[in-house]
Parts: sequence; C-alpha cells; structure tokens
Amino acid sequence: MKKLATLALVMFAVAGAAHAGVKIGGKNDQSVDVTGAVINAAIGPKATAKQNLASNAGDVKIGGDNKQSVKVKGAVINAAIGPMATAKQNLASNTSDQ
Repeated sequence: MKKLATLALVMFAVAGAAHAGVKIGGKNDQSVDVTGAVINAAIGPKATAKQNLASNAGDVKIGGDNKQSVKVKGAVINAAIGPMATAKQNLASNTSDQ
C-alpha cells in the first residue's frame, strides 16, 4: 500500500509535465510495474481526472524507437462519478487527447 501511495504522489507531481509537447527522435523506454491497484477517479459535478502511465500525452511526434510497458498485478480502475464528470486514463500509449 505504501508503494501505491508513493506512485500516486509521483504521478500527481509530474502530471503537469505529462501534457507538454513530446518529441522522441530515438531510443525511449518507459515502464510501470504495479503490484496492487491503479486508480483514476473524477468524483463530483464536472470533475476531471487525467492519468498517464508509461504514456506520452500532448503533441506527440515519434521519429525513432519507442517502447512503453505497463504491468499491473491487481486492478486498473477508471471512474467518473457525477454529472458531466470525466476520467481519462492512458496506459502505455501515445495520445494527443488531453
């Protein structure tokens, strides 16, 4: 449980950087290994939650190697609860949907 809390804290800390312009011109390796659960939730009216694990989000341009991997031994939960709430979760993906 302590590892899950640490992972959540790290993810929140880097969330702002995750939506920058991404340009990969060569070797890139991303990996997430979780034993337990990954939870992404937006709760309340118009609430929004965004989470990216081993993902590139933003203006993604890959001109070379790229390897992304997510291993979850447990559960992945993505929930939006409330009117007009949205929860977006990307695992080992490239997305421009911010």
